[in-house]
Amino acid sequence: MDADFEKTLADRVTQLRGAHRLPSLTVAVAQHDALLATASTGLADVENRVPACHDSVYRIGSITKTFTAALALLLVDQRRLDLDAPVGHYLPATSFGRVPLRMLLAHCGGLQREVPVDMWASMLGPSESELHEAFTRVEMVGEPGQRWQYSNLGYAAIGAVIEHITGRPCAELISETLLMPLGLRRTTWLPPADAVVGYRIDPFIDAFHREPVMDMAANAVIGQLWSTPTDLLRWGNALIGAEPDVLPRSVVDAMHTVQVMADTRSWTRAWGLGLILDRRTDHVLAGHLGGMPGFHAALTTDRASGTVVAACTNATRGITLTELVCDVTDQAAAAHPPAAPVWQPAPPCPEEIRQILGGWWCEADENVFTWRHDGLHAHLASDPEHTDTRFTIEAPGVYQAVEGRYQGEPVTVVHTAAGIELRWATYPFTRLPG
Repeated sequence: MDADFEKTLADRVTQLRGAHRLPSLTVAVAQHDALLATASTGLADVENRVPACHDSVYRIGSITKTFTAALALLLVDQRRLDLDAPVGHYLPATSFGRVPLRMLLAHCGGLQREVPVDMWASMLGPSESELHEAFTRVEMVGEPGQRWQYSNLGYAAIGAVIEHITGRPCAELISETLLMPLGLRRTTWLPPADAVVGYRIDPFIDAFHREPVMDMAANAVIGQLWSTPTDLLRWGNALIGAEPDVLPRSVVDAMHTVQVMADTRSWTRAWGLGLILDRRTDHVLAGHLGGMPGFHAALTTDRASGTVVAACTNATRGITLTELVCDVTDQAAAAHPPAAPVWQPAPPCPEEIRQILGGWWCEADENVFTWRHDGLHAHLASDPEHTDTRFTIEAPGVYQAVEGRYQGEPVTVVHTAAGIELRWATYPFTRLPG
């Protein structure tokens, strides 16, 4: 661990806990799955004077949705689920059957926020039959795709769809497919005996009041999970692509792909498929927040630097952790910048590719094709850093752009009487400008 970074983090956590009168506040930071720092202050159980630490089990609320989204996208990868199919394709007896599943994952399906049951009054979630009956009474508050509106209901529907196509409880599949393979042993659907106690901060007296422990029942996949900050670091590491055997790159990329802009004024927050995307000055952080009676949690990741930050507190209200985890993520990335990539020699260049290396012109821009250790690349001569594109060889004279500009568009070698030209996305590329 970095002693200076850890002390700075500890000082900030202590200051925030005092300023916001929190029972406890715990933050953990990792980079490339190596623990950088932890900081914890306060009490996990005020009455029994139990101190909080980075292995304390907090309720993580809606961070649960990141697991639900990941499972849904794994099923998409397996071709068992169609992301663009409407809900009615899987659940015919609903009042929102025309909404595509993709929009539910991105909170832009136009659904009301909550399942129409009295869960937040009774502190008990619906049974499976009650949930399905409630699906018939859902109201639309906007047109599908029209705007972002957070919807717990949408994720309850995703869970029901998963159960419909697999014939198994969604929570059970999350445990089997994600929690166990990643070794998240302290991440559970029910609180363990030593779980952190959740409190409400008294607004007028310097005191805390115990909050009830809600059982979300059939709504579990929207916010039932309990976890530790260190378990959340391991989950965040999977979300940035470091566990491809559990979460393939296709799933990670889909979760990070912008679906809708949540902040339409300054465009600083968008939503992917299950992840909040927060735009900082020159980069984007991805994660999720979780709030339940007695608890607030936040998870933020930076794919570029491999940094993950988790923060948990056992108070219903009193602090918003978004700025804290985003700031700490940026500070960790700055203090521990990624190592420069190690140069690797390229394998022998095929003769058919050697003939197209070098400069090509299109619309007064010079494009430079190069052969590297991972294959054929191209970039604009005027901006090589931001325009790099990598290709795979699809057939003789046909190269598919798989990363970068015109992704998905092939480059085709065209033989003419004057020699060869290239066609990329139908645009002609010639050796000379003009």
